Amino acid sequence: MKSYRKHAKAAVMTLILCSIWGTASAERLDMTLEDGVQMALERNYDIEESAADLDNAYWALREARRKTGPTLSWAFEGDAVGGKAYEDWKNRLFTNQGKVSMPLYSGGKLENNIKAARMGLSGAELTLERTRQSIRDTVAQDYYGILKCRSQVGVYEESVGNLQAHLENVNNKYEAGTVAMADVLSSEVNLAQGRQKLVSALSDYKVAVATFNKEVGLPPETDTNALDKLTYERFLQELPECEAYALLHRPDLFQKEYNLLENKAYKEAAKSGYRPTVDASASRSIEGDGPFKSNRDSSDSWKAGISVNWNIFDNQVTKAQVKQKEASVRRAEAELQDKLSDVKLEVREAYVKLKAAEENINIMADVVNKAEEDYHIEEARYAAGVGTNLELMDAQNKLVEAKGEYINALYSYNVNKSSLEKAMGVKVELDVEPYRQALYENSEKGDKK
Repeated sequence: MKSYRKHAKAAVMTLILCSIWGTASAERLDMTLEDGVQMALERNYDIEESAADLDNAYWALREARRKTGPTLSWAFEGDAVGGKAYEDWKNRLFTNQGKVSMPLYSGGKLENNIKAARMGLSGAELTLERTRQSIRDTVAQDYYGILKCRSQVGVYEESVGNLQAHLENVNNKYEAGTVAMADVLSSEVNLAQGRQKLVSALSDYKVAVATFNKEVGLPPETDTNALDKLTYERFLQELPECEAYALLHRPDLFQKEYNLLENKAYKEAAKSGYRPTVDASASRSIEGDGPFKSNRDSSDSWKAGISVNWNIFDNQVTKAQVKQKEASVRRAEAELQDKLSDVKLEVREAYVKLKAAEENINIMADVVNKAEEDYHIEEARYAAGVGTNLELMDAQNKLVEAKGEYINALYSYNVNKSSLEKAMGVKVELDVEPYRQALYENSEKGDKK
């Protein structure tokens, strides 16, 4: 039996050493939750995609604004020529024409395209902030996953240690002839099951680390060491406060409002097809037998003036375009209302889950205390010879289960707190107040009109 105890201890040590050795060759990196969030914001591909969309919106606005200014064009043509008209022209003719033009009136097209692009840029900025909030929530959930799995490993390590010590005690009693072989076998089975649970917990922990690493842009094999712990800090805000905050701070909600204004501007731009356009232009033309010569007097000319174009009848093409934009406006209005409902639901769902987890924390903390007390009682009873091995193992299993449920409650609370902050639109980098104020001012202008 002494030989068996040595082998059992060696097995436990080997298991623990193997779990450590599995990551010993990888780079070890200490990290807080805030470190992970910052790293993800710098490396995450979703952020890159939203940033690219923002750049696209910025240059779309630049394009729309530039179309209101003057343009300069130059046309050059070189030809081989013949016939009586070109007898003195060395069989060649070069033409140069320069033109400066500028729109004076576009029927509202250019102005509304600028407005639409400006709304699109604001929407892209808000979308980027919402992406940041989503990334923060995802990183937080993955980070809490590491903490949860690590805590579970600690519970099972403690359990294996208790089971190992109990088995040694049972072996001593068996050698003294005070217990039956059934107690030894039962204890061995419980120890083996405890080890199996520890192995599974270690595997879950490694998967949780790899998942977190992927989200923050680290190699999956990095040995990320989470410096924080699963804790409980009471959330003081009530549901109505959370809902009110969300309605004032959710960037994706305001993005839908900007999207609606963008589509309304495009609708007004489409109506420009009903109106005339006015442009100012000046041009200069020369021709000669050299690339920049002007020795053909009949083609040496300039002109400057204003042109008016009005497509009086376009076979209802403009009407069709306006109707398309009206449909886009209706869709944007529906999306805004749908998003408003989603925001309220997300806040309520996260808040309810948060409160349920909070209640479970209090319940399971009490259960853990009672399970520990029961385990110590059964341990003392068994040592005194008045309790059975089955009762002690049952108390041990209940203690492990209670600790696991307490960890799950802590994990659920922290995860749902993060989800609630996301649902409320808690700021990451962008302050949405100026965007909300701009919407308010735009609404006031619309009312005055």
